[in-house]
Amino acid sequence: MHYSCSIHPTYPSQYLDYYETRLETVLESVPAYRPWQVHDPGAGSPLPARYAALPSLNKAYMVAQGCAGFLPPNKDLQQGLAQGEIEIVQTSGSTGDRVSNIWYQPWWDAAEQASWKLNAHAARLQLGAHREAILTSPLCTGVVCEDGYLAMSQRTNGRFLYLNERSDPTTWTPEHMDRMIEEINRFSPRVIEANPSFLACLSRYIVREKRMVRPPGLIIFTYENPSGLHYGQVRAAFQCPIASSYGSTEAGYVFMECEAGRWHQNIDCCHVDFLPFKPEYGGPLIGLILVTSFSNPWRALLRFDIGDIVRISTAPCACGRSEGLILEAIEGRAVNLTQTPDGQPVTQARVDRSMSQIEQLEEYQLIQSGRSTYELRYVTAAPRPARVAEQALAALKTVYGPAAKIFAVQVEAIRPDPPGKYRSTKALFDLDKDFFIDEQYRPARA
Repeated sequence: MHYSCSIHPTYPSQYLDYYETRLETVLESVPAYRPWQVHDPGAGSPLPARYAALPSLNKAYMVAQGCAGFLPPNKDLQQGLAQGEIEIVQTSGSTGDRVSNIWYQPWWDAAEQASWKLNAHAARLQLGAHREAILTSPLCTGVVCEDGYLAMSQRTNGRFLYLNERSDPTTWTPEHMDRMIEEINRFSPRVIEANPSFLACLSRYIVREKRMVRPPGLIIFTYENPSGLHYGQVRAAFQCPIASSYGSTEAGYVFMECEAGRWHQNIDCCHVDFLPFKPEYGGPLIGLILVTSFSNPWRALLRFDIGDIVRISTAPCACGRSEGLILEAIEGRAVNLTQTPDGQPVTQARVDRSMSQIEQLEEYQLIQSGRSTYELRYVTAAPRPARVAEQALAALKTVYGPAAKIFAVQVEAIRPDPPGKYRSTKALFDLDKDFFIDEQYRPARA
């Protein structure tokens, strides 16, 4: 098997030693991975070859093995739960099966703190004990009240303020958004951590109604892949630095956007394997990633299919950081792939790069219903919405080609999909992401 593509990240020697030693320990001692030992070419092989020879970990296998299947031998699950050291949390299920995970807060906090070193704005703020306001779906935070409202004291937990208790921003009233603005001004957070589509909704209101809001030192996008529209709308309202953080409940903080706009691997906490697409489908620079994280002492995560597509950077980053995998872009979730009429995969980010250039476009969603049929749902307050639609359709034709039949429908708002995450592109039929992977990099079967 070929074990590497043309991308050769630079890693410190201690990183390589750690991931080789831990690989051997995990394969021998963690129940879920013992069957994988037959795929390991052994210690005489280069480290990338050893990882590449292994299967990938998907959510169905995690559900089948349960939490105990990924537990190191020196840990007792029931004892950890009884002592309050850990808890069991479930993922939202937005990219597949809902998975139960052992949650160890110190691991999560350490991964987050390591990610801050990858962005100059975050590093300068010396984060750690800072006040932080969070704006996302309450289904992600547990602060839920769909009917009525919660007092600020009910939404404050130590240094954290949860700004929102409703899962659908289209139900936010002007009074609700005024309350969020007033609380931001009063709480004065150093960081606002936000679902980008939620904060963009509030930002449009701030600009439209000419509200005054105190900017934080940094806004961190998380929970979903941001659109270029989100960046522009949030910057117009807050006028402060923005960084996008990428990870998952299972894997922790995997990449962080630097001040130069690229994403850097959080090498303190994880290893990332890159599986390039076939050349005819965008490879070798576009492909899938698998995440390994051994830093959680309560769960070993090996070659986890996180479900996202990325585009590799081949030039040095202007920020000066050079270690680990560097991404030009997070191209979006694999479940949000669409296709051109001739079968070329189209990532969410590719669509967004064309749509985010359109002035007066507030929101959009592209739905592919058939091989060559698409519906564009769009939101605009422009006095001539037909002109916005015309520009959007022309932009999409450059992506999908002249054979694409694209229809535009103006709507008042676009609601998030459960559990409060927006899907700006989606196909109404299954697309097998593994089909696009170059055969020589496809993972072995577990």
